[in-house]
Amino acid sequence: MDYRVKLVLIIACTWFGLAAQAQYQVPNNWIFGVQLRPTFPNAYLKTEGVTTSIDNYTVSSSTQPGISFGAVLRKPIGKFWNIETGLNFTRRNYQFDFNYLFNGVPVSNTQQMTFIGYELPVQALVYVRLGKQWYMNASAGIVFDAYPSETETFGSTKSDTTFFDFSTKTLRNKWISLAAQTNLGFEYRTLKHGYFYLGSSYHRPFSIIAATAGNIHSVDVDKTLWLELVGGYFSVDLKYFFKDQHQQKRPSN
Repeated sequence: MDYRVKLVLIIACTWFGLAAQAQYQVPNNWIFGVQLRPTFPNAYLKTEGVTTSIDNYTVSSSTQPGISFGAVLRKPIGKFWNIETGLNFTRRNYQFDFNYLFNGVPVSNTQQMTFIGYELPVQALVYVRLGKQWYMNASAGIVFDAYPSETETFGSTKSDTTFFDFSTKTLRNKWISLAAQTNLGFEYRTLKHGYFYLGSSYHRPFSIIAATAGNIHSVDVDKTLWLELVGGYFSVDLKYFFKDQHQQKRPSN
C-alpha cells in the first residue's frame, strides 16, 4: 500500500477517535454528527466536463453523479456562530467518450473512471432561528482536499479488421489542494433525538484537481490528448447530529 494512502488512513482513524471522544466532553463544547452527500454536475456552475480534439480525434469528459460521506464536528462560539469541520470520503465519477474518424468511418469508445479524494473542511457557520425547533444555516470556508491515488482505464473497439485501443491515465495535480465551499440548509433540532439537517453545498477547487491523458493506439495511429479535470460539484446534504449526552444529564432548576 502506498505510504500516502497509509497516512490518510492514519489521519482518518485518529480524527474519528478524537471526534467520538469529543461527543462526551464539556456540554456544548463539540457537537458530533455524520453526513451523506450525493454529488451532481451542474452546467451553470461549470462542473459538467470538457472536450478537446486534434485532427480527426476527439476526447470528451463528462462529470457523472458521485457520492461523499463522513463525519462532522461543530463547535459553538457564540449565540449564532459556529465553527464546523469534519472528514469526508468523496468519490467523483467521470465518463470519457473517444471518437476517431478512420478512413471516413467513425470509431468510438466509452469508459468510466472513478477518482477518490478526502476532504477536511474548516467553515464558519451562522444560523437563524425560524421557529421553536427550526433553524436556517449558512456557512462558507476552505476545504483541504487530499488525493491519495491516481487511476487508469482501458478499452478497445474493432472496426472491420482493425483493433483500436483506447485508454486514459489520470494524474493528480497536487496531493493536497485547496477548495472553497458554501452551504445553505435547514435544521430541525430536538432535545432527545439530536439534530436533522437538509441542505445543499457548492464545492469549487481553486485549481484543477487532475489531468487525464486520452490515448488511442492502433497500427497506424498513436495519439494522446490531455483534459483538465476541475473537480467542482453541487451536492444535496443530509446530516444528523447526535444528542448532547451531558445536556441530558443536567439537573432541572
